Amino acid sequence: MLVMPSVDVRGGQLVRLLRGDYAQETLFDQDPVDLVQSFVAAGAPRVHIVDLDSARGRPDAGSTDVVRAAVSALVELGAHAEVGGGIRDMAAAQRWFDLGAAFVVIGSLAVRDPAAAESLCAAFPGRVLAGLDVSDGEARAQGWTEGGGDALEHLERWNEWPLAGIVHTAIERDGTLTGPAVDTLRTVCERFRGEVLASGGVTTIDDVSACRDAGAAGVIVGRALHLGVFDLRRAIEQFTAGTAS
Repeated sequence: MLVMPSVDVRGGQLVRLLRGDYAQETLFDQDPVDLVQSFVAAGAPRVHIVDLDSARGRPDAGSTDVVRAAVSALVELGAHAEVGGGIRDMAAAQRWFDLGAAFVVIGSLAVRDPAAAESLCAAFPGRVLAGLDVSDGEARAQGWTEGGGDALEHLERWNEWPLAGIVHTAIERDGTLTGPAVDTLRTVCERFRGEVLASGGVTTIDDVSACRDAGAAGVIVGRALHLGVFDLRRAIEQFTAGTAS
């Protein structure tokens, strides 16, 4: 079971949004590069990094530089970087791979332009994850600010792509510290034949267990980690060793 810490960057700084709302942003006084290094020191083999400015189509040079630096730091430490936010064409994905990213996440492209998304996946088989960001059963796009159709319908198409997996985010739980949307997650895991990474609301070791039992191959943890209420080292040791109960 993969326990993956996340870093969200906006305006060149570490932030977390509440339920994907850019107006409800918490700024953390931590350097993103130092943070990813601390995650690797705690045992994390992979870190999820999102450029929130690019995700909603408003690239910021400061954010881009910070994400690049974080990716470089992970590569130097022998860990995997998983990058999302604004990757909407082949060239954008290639740039991140050239910088050393192991995986990229496509959200808007996957729900709005399936043909282009499938071509991108075919060009980088096993290195692309599709982002299924869901609110009230609807997939969201453009940094979660616009609708993208029925969420479950996308899974039928994605099953045919050479994806590394999908990132399923329950937007209504994101940043709330209220636990994952387990029932929805279970349905997604039943519908998608590949690996599912669960995001949104994961706060405790029990939450990780619940996601695992629902069928998830991994979890992504953000706000709970930044607030110090989630013990990353313990979770990685427990679930990597297969001793979780």
